[in-house]
Order: sequence, then C-alpha cells, then structure tokens
Amino acid sequence: MDKQHLSAFLTFVAAAFFPVSPARADVSLVSPAEGETVPLLSEGQKAWLDRPRAERVASFADEKERAAMKKLGYVPRKVALAWEWSAPADAPAVAAGARPRFAVEVRRLPDGVPVFRADCREPRAEVGNLEIAREYEWTVWADVLGRVEAPVSGRFRTEDHAPRLIDLGAVPNVRDLGGRIGLGGRRVRQGLVYRSAGLNENATDVFTTREEALARSPDPDALLAREKALLEKADALHAMLAEPGRLRLADSALSPEWTVFRVAMDDAAFLEKGLPAVLALDGVPDSLFGAPAEKAALGPDGGFSFSDEDRAAAKGPAVFMQTADFPEDGWVALGCGADWWWTFCANGEIAFDRSFQRGNNRNPVEASNHAFVVPVRKGRNVFAVAVKTGSAGWRFCCAAAPAEPVAKLLGETERNARESAECLFKVKTGRKPGATRIGPDNRSVALGALGIRTDIDLRSDGECYGMDGSPLGPDVAWKHYSSGCYAGMAQDWARDAFAEVFRVFLDPANYPIDFHCIAGQDRTGAVAFILNALLGVDEEELWRDWETTGFWNPSVSFRHDRLFNRLVEVFDAYPGDTIRERVEAYVLSLGFESEDIEKLRGILLED
Repeated sequence: MDKQHLSAFLTFVAAAFFPVSPARADVSLVSPAEGETVPLLSEGQKAWLDRPRAERVASFADEKERAAMKKLGYVPRKVALAWEWSAPADAPAVAAGARPRFAVEVRRLPDGVPVFRADCREPRAEVGNLEIAREYEWTVWADVLGRVEAPVSGRFRTEDHAPRLIDLGAVPNVRDLGGRIGLGGRRVRQGLVYRSAGLNENATDVFTTREEALARSPDPDALLAREKALLEKADALHAMLAEPGRLRLADSALSPEWTVFRVAMDDAAFLEKGLPAVLALDGVPDSLFGAPAEKAALGPDGGFSFSDEDRAAAKGPAVFMQTADFPEDGWVALGCGADWWWTFCANGEIAFDRSFQRGNNRNPVEASNHAFVVPVRKGRNVFAVAVKTGSAGWRFCCAAAPAEPVAKLLGETERNARESAECLFKVKTGRKPGATRIGPDNRSVALGALGIRTDIDLRSDGECYGMDGSPLGPDVAWKHYSSGCYAGMAQDWARDAFAEVFRVFLDPANYPIDFHCIAGQDRTGAVAFILNALLGVDEEELWRDWETTGFWNPSVSFRHDRLFNRLVEVFDAYPGDTIRERVEAYVLSLGFESEDIEKLRGILLED
C-alpha cells in the first residue's frame, strides 16, 4: 500500500473508530488582542488629516505634497485577524496528517449583525469597510475531518478617527458621511449615507475617423488646407520654443470692456455660417445676426456672467468683441476661460480654440484656465470670442497672462493648434453610454454590506446619456438631478436641484443612500458640505471631508482658493453667526421649514 492510500486509510480509521477529544484542534486568538483598539486609517492618512488647517490648505497647492498624499490611498486599512491552533501529538487526526479548516465571523455590537464571514485554510483573515468607533466580536471555528470544534471568540474596537473610508473596488473616492460628531455631541449614524464617484463612466461622444470625415465632407480639400495651416502654425510655435527671445510681447493688453451679442442661432448653424461671418468683420458692429450690442465689463476677477434669468434663456452662442490698438507687430499674452466651449479669434483668424471635445476643461471658470499667445499687428486689431453656453449659461473670463515663462505660453498655444488640427476630422456621429464600474464583487458589497437602496446621480443629462436606472440594478432607486457646485450653488437652477436632492434625504424609506457625480468631489462635495453642516458637524471636519478627496485626486487645480472657498462664500451671503446657521438659512430659503431640518437630524444623528 503506498503512502497516499495508507494516509487515507488511517484517517478513515481514526475518524470512524477512535473518539477524538476537543483538544485535537485548540484555537487561541492572537490579533487583535482582547479589547484592543484597531485603526481603520493608515498612519500616513491620519497624520495628514491631523495637520493644522493652514498646513493642509498650503499642501493642496504643492504638487509634491499632493503626489505624496495620493500615494497614501483612498481606501481604508483592513483589520488583520490572526489565531493559532494546536493539537496533542498523539491525536489520531494529527497522526493521520489532517489539518483544520477554519471559519471566522465578525459581528457588529451591540446589535450582533454579522459584517464578515470567511472560510480559511490558514489561521488568518482580513476584514475591511468596518465602521469607526464601534465594538466588534469575532469568532473562529476549527473543523477537523468534518467535526467542528467549540468556537473561540474575542472583542476589539475600531479607532474613533473619521472619515470612514470605503473600498468599493472599481468605484473610487467612496466614504461614509457618518461617523463624525454632530449637533449636541451626537454622532452621525454610519451606514446610512455614502458619497462616491460615479457608479459608471460618463457617456462619451462617438466621432468619425479621419477617412470617414474626409469622405463625409462637402469640401475635403478645404479641410486638408485648414489642417495644413494649423500644423504649420504649430511647427512655427515649436520653432520659437528653441529661441523664446524671438517672441515680442506687446506692452498693452486688452480692455476689460467688451461688447457682447447674444446670438439667436443654434450652435451647428453658428459654426457653419456665423463663425466665418464673425471672422470677416473688420470692427464691432451695432448688431450681429439680429442681436443688439450690449456692454459687458469684466469684473476684478477678469470674468463676466449674465444674470440668472439670462442664463436660463441661453440657447445659442454669445459673441464678445472689442478692438485694440498696438504700437507694433508682436504678440499679446492672454489668459482665458469660459463656460464651456469657446473660440478666440483675432483679425480674422482663430487664435485659440476650446470648442472641441472637452471644452474649457477647467473648473471653476476663470481667466487662469488657459494661458496662450495671440499674434497682433501694428494699429487696430479686432478680437472676437464665441462662447457656446455651458451648464450655467455664458460666462467669459479674460485677463493679461504673465509673460513668464514664455515657454509655457508657447507650449500651450502649440498644443492647442495640434489638437485643433486633429479635431477637424472628429465629426460627432452619436453618443455612447458610459461603461459600468459595477461587477459581481463590488455589487455584493454595495447591496449587501452597504445595503444601498437609493442612488442619487448629480450628473448632467449628457453625462447620463442612455441611462434609465442605477448601475446597481433594478432594486436600487435611481434619482437623477443635474446639480451645481461651488459658487454655482447660488444660482437658481442649482438651488432648485439641491431642493430635489434634499427631499430624498427626508424620506426614511430611501436609506441607505449613495450620492455621487462622476469624480465624487465637486457636485458631491457641495451636497456633502450642506448635509454635514446641517447635522452640526464641526467646521474643521467640513474642511477635512472635502480634503479627503485629495487622497484620490492629486491635481493642484483641486484646491481651496479655486474651489472650496467659493462654496463657503455662497453661504456667507446668508444670515448666521456660524456656518451651520448660514447653511440652515440657505436651505430655508429654498422653501423648506425648520421641521424638515429637524427631521433630517432625527434620521441621521444617533440618539
């Protein structure tokens, strides 16, 4: 009889004829130790969050510090469970070469709800996504040859350090809104409200290939000539990078006083007929395509916005125009931004174009969004900027850009010319729904461990193209409200959107809720700020909740002075001595009553 068959025979005999005492697989818990407090954040995450506010704010504008912050990660630290087992040397099962199999379960206390269970070959396991400041009981069973030994249990507690980060696989930037201390020292309930990035990708445009664009074009030769001109411009700019001293920057800049025309023409017609007509103008007319001339004075921040009523009525493009005199031929360095697609023209030529694909691609819209150079000639020059209305209507910003570094100005202008040439052949043919970020594993976490019942989607209609429900499936209610963020929360349409969102939180039947935009930072951050403030979360924690996104997004464009401060300023316009009181006043101004705010607190604050 070979060794394999002998071992199997001895195992059978031992199990069938020899009584085995429970001591044959004694389990002893090792880690966490009984009553130990375990962290759910890494030491690096905690150290960053515990820094004084001034240091955190300064680090957000530092590229090296942001890169280091991203390395810390945006998921929680798992709790490592470990145990040991032993058996008498003369135990028949051990003599036969048997090894235990283990089962481990973690239950939340005091309600005893199981939050984790696993079958293990080795005496260890890891558990994630636990609640902060919570006591847990963990139990291990050993199974030798089908006989389950008496279980061994222990207790540990999780550290009281917000935020409660969540690992949801392919969905990034997820965390529980709960866990922090709110009004009257009451903790915000965990497991009821989550904030995250999008549960699926944004919808994307479908474009033609180069060959298809040429085949569809009524004048392919003109298309190729335009491409050649753009590439020649890009090559000339690239050559100047080798000798930046050749760039003669003009001393004078453009005036903050512009003339604007709100053109009643759809975007396609304007690109086909309107823009060529604008390029042919040799001055600022009294009217343009039937639209009267209006005055537009850029503010101290270099920007101009129409009123809420004008934005609501925005349909076609707005054309901003002015003339300016220069003493000699040269270049003028400008910084521009607009909401959302725009084209800057000078003397009948397109100087800088953001009308393709991703538009302005900077938020918030301000004059520092794009810095570039524009050729000017001696004498009078005619400038025109066509701005296609964005999510908040027309907003246009323009100011003198710093002359240094010249290479940066030349580089962005060159890149824009090459991108413009490439996009000549990208004719939009349709739109494709975004791919899901939900698979079997994270669906079971979202529906099981997190128990999500309502998915509040804050994205625009275009981002959600093709969607008719939540990526989590038909059992999750999908509530879609195109939302605002930062300074935009003061605008009527964004106020109305938040009112719809707030009503969802007033219905206990909707919980647990996940709310998100695409990144889980801007629109999501604005809603989270309001909810946290209403719940009485400490002001410092309002900052930290927004800043936690920095563990995922390393861009220095995502920083306080450009974004978060604009949100705080919205509520500064409302009465109150504290942020909480001012946010309450904002919510009451939307038509809600004090009883609605108290209802929210009753749902989300622990007794």
